[in-house]
Amino acid sequence: MTGNPYLQPVCPYLMAPNHYLTDHRLRAGLLLFWSLYFTSVFLSNSGDALKAAGLLPDDWLFVSGNYELVRKVVGIYRPPGWLAGLMFAGVIGWQAAGLALFWQAFLLTLRRATEYRVAIHRAFALTIGLWAAFILADEFFLAYEMGGLSATHYNLLIAEVVMFILIRRINHEERKL
Repeated sequence: MTGNPYLQPVCPYLMAPNHYLTDHRLRAGLLLFWSLYFTSVFLSNSGDALKAAGLLPDDWLFVSGNYELVRKVVGIYRPPGWLAGLMFAGVIGWQAAGLALFWQAFLLTLRRATEYRVAIHRAFALTIGLWAAFILADEFFLAYEMGGLSATHYNLLIAEVVMFILIRRINHEERKL
């Protein structure tokens, strides 16, 4: 905009075309999706870990079943019994960090805080790393022979990368405002 600086809008979004508002909502919606996804996975895996540790009753239903899957996958090398538990705890910790970063990115995006772009990059970088680690582990432990496990990890990696690229594209277009 040109002309009198006192007549400039306080927030450029007030004068922006409607697609910028739609883009903001799309970005926030994608971040909300990943926030909810990682929260759900974290809670079901935590339930699984607590049930395996005997801290939840055997009839507890909200569990992922992933602990037994990890035991089965790493079992091809006959490791000590504690290794699967340690690996599963690491995954749960990684997921906890991911959900915290996605919630932070979502909330900063809603408020249009200046640091929301950095928060988005951190969240995606951490969780894309999780899928990459799973894919490497699938290779190391020959998990690709377990029908669909590797495909799930590849699909989640691709979904996150595509959504990250979409958000970056939205951010790039928004900077032209």
